[in-house]
Amino acid sequence: MKKLALLPLIASMTIMIGGNAVFADETTAEPTAPAKSSSAEDTSRARPKIGLALGGGGARGSAHAGVLKVLKDEGIPIDVIAGTSIGSVVGGLYASGMPVEEIANRFQDSELMKHFMTVPLSVRILVAPIMVMPRLFGHHPYDGLYYGGKFRDYANRLAGKHSAIDKLNIPFAAVVTNMVDGESCRITHGDLGTAMQASTAVPGLRKPVEIENKLYCDGGLICNVPVNHVREMGADFVIAVDIDEPLVDQPIKNFRKIGSVSKQALRIQLNAQDVEQCKDADVVIHPDTKGISLISRKKADGMRGYEAGVKAAKEMMPELKRKLAERGVLCSK
Repeated sequence: MKKLALLPLIASMTIMIGGNAVFADETTAEPTAPAKSSSAEDTSRARPKIGLALGGGGARGSAHAGVLKVLKDEGIPIDVIAGTSIGSVVGGLYASGMPVEEIANRFQDSELMKHFMTVPLSVRILVAPIMVMPRLFGHHPYDGLYYGGKFRDYANRLAGKHSAIDKLNIPFAAVVTNMVDGESCRITHGDLGTAMQASTAVPGLRKPVEIENKLYCDGGLICNVPVNHVREMGADFVIAVDIDEPLVDQPIKNFRKIGSVSKQALRIQLNAQDVEQCKDADVVIHPDTKGISLISRKKADGMRGYEAGVKAAKEMMPELKRKLAERGVLCSK
């Protein structure tokens, strides 16, 4: 897969928000070990296996919850899930059996994003010089403002007893980027919270996660909508959910504002990734998340993202059901 150059720190701070584990890069992936069977999996041999690819996008992840709610209500079976960054969080919690309504509530009351960023980003930036002090005394942690440990523990609490990836209700993978060689990888075993911590480790914002002498960060650097990973996990039919803002023309005068160039550059890079990666999907659902900041902790943004996900999924439902019917899949509703 084509690798993209990392953006400057000011851009990477706005990029998508995400134990022992087994990793497989996208070109040499091993078959995922079987997880606990669900009712959807019991009938998978009689129909194509349906996979869900959930993209990165920070606080816009509430749109994923809206899409999942509609898929569930319409009786669309999901046999396998791969998520990048915030997509790994929503997908992992859903695979653990957490009700989609509860996942939505965690965005709408801003609880999830507050655990992701325990203090506002502005405060972290102000205290950054103080955080450098330990380096003067020989302590050299990985680069980044947050460790992400509290978010890892929070995610595991939400998952409850289903915090081991290979014991989830639905086979699941968290997509990450190998910091050493730049390859897109997926975590399919081990601790769910740690996998989410690695998949959401935005460069410059969150420290990368070291696992078994390898260093992993946000999967969206290489693979923001992991359609290819879902295919490699055995899916015959892939539903991709792209929650990035749509790329629209900007007036030239807008680029006189501080940070405007790096933000647009990020939109351009993500759009280029998303369009290419979604080409192999059977159906793409793209909620309108325009104006929702990647690191927003506003309750209103959580609600708006969820509603955008519901709306986009409902609009795509006729085409989705038609394509599934062509493959011999008749939904329960």
